[in-house]
Amino acid sequence: MDSSIEAILAQDLAPKERARALNELGKTLFAQRDEDGAIACWEKSVACYGKPGPAQAQLMKAYNLKRRQCSERGDSAGIETFSQKIDALMQQSKDAIRYGF
Repeated sequence: MDSSIEAILAQDLAPKERARALNELGKTLFAQRDEDGAIACWEKSVACYGKPGPAQAQLMKAYNLKRRQCSERGDSAGIETFSQKIDALMQQSKDAIRYGF
């Protein structure tokens, strides 16, 4: 795991503030074309906060980008992996709406 992510997780922050810090780091990494680092940030953000928010939207974009890259390379295993991640993220959003998270 990236040391920047570990530094945020090590701070004594409320879950919402921790998620916000991870989201900002994710945006920075994504702008620097470090999609994997950004995805790691946003996945940790979702795990920390657990409620729908900016991390889910950013993850959806990043997962779709990675799936597209896998498709261009002919990487069927990668396509399947990111398709499953997209499906899980969509299910999480549906559950949040359905159950009022």
